[in-house]
Amino acid sequence: MLLEPCEAPRTSVSKRAAGFRGPKQYGDATLSLLESALRASGGASRWRQISRFTLHVSFTGALLTAKCGTAQLKELAVEGNTRIQTVDITGFGGADLRALYRPDWVALEGPDGEPIVQRRATAGEICGSLRSATWDQLQLAYYCGYLLWNYVALPFILADPDFQSSELPQSLEPGESLRRLGVVFPLRVVTHATAQTLYFDIRGHLRRLDYSAEHSARTQIAQMFSAHQRFSGILVPTLSRLLTVGADGVPLAKPPLLDVEIFDAEFE
Repeated sequence: MLLEPCEAPRTSVSKRAAGFRGPKQYGDATLSLLESALRASGGASRWRQISRFTLHVSFTGALLTAKCGTAQLKELAVEGNTRIQTVDITGFGGADLRALYRPDWVALEGPDGEPIVQRRATAGEICGSLRSATWDQLQLAYYCGYLLWNYVALPFILADPDFQSSELPQSLEPGESLRRLGVVFPLRVVTHATAQTLYFDIRGHLRRLDYSAEHSARTQIAQMFSAHQRFSGILVPTLSRLLTVGADGVPLAKPPLLDVEIFDAEFE
């Protein structure tokens, strides 16, 4: 079953059941892991200087085919705000179309800047609509908008005081050992799931993100990251692939649910 990974606002997750500890209970290992990731990605101070980003990106994969048929999401120009969840996508489904994502509003506008179609509702209501077997263009735009914002904002948003995290036992991947950080996201952030697990390599680079797609029979998803490059002082994994995780915890290589490729990026 394919993924519908959107969840906000959400009912509170039991922190004890999730196995996470609050910020005041961070251990030295957790601090060093988060600090290592922040430093490797460009540093918290550099991130605080930034207010917007631009990307040149494409999406392909089985999720688009299953949900949207012949959706074409290539050669997209993306603009976003690093401080609040806003993303604008030019070239969305057509050279003259622009998709506008906000947590409580999504729209498509034409070349004259006037909305062609729009939808305003709570984040929970829009996210709930992603449970449907097929998506219209507004649902697709909402999904792509929040996914890209989370993509760019990690790991920097983890330093915000309302995030909770705790270092987990290391994961032994073929040829290397990855450090893992369990995170509980605050209700204000539209994201894949309340509880997520991030994997970092020895350099502090984000390599994998695991979560349970609660709207799809709790399907386990692994978002893999690679080909890291630095833009405007910020490290960005330019390739990402979403995979279903098998019963043994190993991601299934085929078919990929989604491939995201970032060709260029700028932060200012």
